[in-house]
Amino acid sequence: MLGAIDEWLPGATADSLRGHVQGARTGDGAIEAHLHPAARPIRIEASDTGSVVVSALTVPVGPGYHTFVANLLERMGDELSIRWAPLATPSSVAAGRVRSPAATAATEGSIDPTGAFGSGDRRDAERGHLGWLRSALIAVRDARRQRAEGLHLATPPGDRFTFAGAVATVLGPRDDAWLERALADPRVAADVWPWVADAMDARYLLGRALSLLWLEVRWRTPSDAAETALADEVLGLLRRAYPLEPNLAWPWTEWRELLELRGLRDQATRQLVDRGAGPLVGGAAADGVQLVGYRRRPVTIIHEGWALEVPGSFTGTRTAEEWSGGEAGRSISLAGVETAQGGQPMSADLFLRQVAGHLGHEAIEHDDGGVRGRARLALDTSSGVEVAAVEGFSAVRGRGAAIRIEIDEPQDWKWALDTWRRLRPA
Repeated sequence: MLGAIDEWLPGATADSLRGHVQGARTGDGAIEAHLHPAARPIRIEASDTGSVVVSALTVPVGPGYHTFVANLLERMGDELSIRWAPLATPSSVAAGRVRSPAATAATEGSIDPTGAFGSGDRRDAERGHLGWLRSALIAVRDARRQRAEGLHLATPPGDRFTFAGAVATVLGPRDDAWLERALADPRVAADVWPWVADAMDARYLLGRALSLLWLEVRWRTPSDAAETALADEVLGLLRRAYPLEPNLAWPWTEWRELLELRGLRDQATRQLVDRGAGPLVGGAAADGVQLVGYRRRPVTIIHEGWALEVPGSFTGTRTAEEWSGGEAGRSISLAGVETAQGGQPMSADLFLRQVAGHLGHEAIEHDDGGVRGRARLALDTSSGVEVAAVEGFSAVRGRGAAIRIEIDEPQDWKWALDTWRRLRPA
């Protein structure tokens, strides 16, 4: 059944499927389908008895995405002979989550808190999403009144952005004044969603492009095939969308910047964005103008209970075991683990004695705010190329981390050690 779904998805998803590799499975054998850059992947499971369970969280993207997923599952059922269980009472399920087990899978039934999967009425999806959004914005406002900083609303998990404003959304930060307006007017609140209406029109294409510009683009020359493909994806979305509705608020400055970083000689597009963006002023945006793109600033990686600030230009990959990332001449790998001894949380000192004893008497010690650490800076020639590497360990009671930082340039040694020292419990 999963094989049939795997083959069916690319043709059924109207070019929205991203990075799909035929036959790829998660560690527990499920399919994860990425349908929008602001969305968590849709998870598709199947059992040996023929039951299918599909789970999708839709609130980060909007009601248009919710109805797209619901319609996709209806078509999947029709075309692959899957009989979805009828809707069950959703009282205990988070808003905006479509969960559609086959009728043979469970007695609880399918779950859609908005009711749109059963009714087919997009107004149900909109009401459900606006209800969730209002509750979320009230929570943000209350936190701001307690002087909370760095709040994030439905952004991808695992990354925390550096920004000026009250709250980070998938379409950029919003300030406190916007927050008050959004609580008074749902039309203002809805502009945090990249996919509001059902149509896959210019606004949908622009929302998709802006999600990528804010969340994924590194704002430097692409360093590999994946980054080149990302730049081409964004540029293609903008080129397709503009003729459909030229009067939308286009990101002209960022469009031109990405075109230059990609190095494309597209004179027609360049003339278009030059007219829209206006003349360059010293190669930068005008004073007070916030450019699109969270990754222009440092990003804090959250992995296995640890937080590490890295340059926003770093690439990054994540597995259950470790996070790894970097850019030319610098790379980092980070792993974290819960620690215990005799059923009790292990002390930081004991963890370091067990894992960092081999660093020797010349190891660098670190003690800051309850975080203890040991590290060693040494040359590594195991790959045939001489690089400097920081091998470090950090710990608090009940939790430990191992980090490795490699640098090509000797003058980066201070940056490498400072990066290790910034490692903190999340």
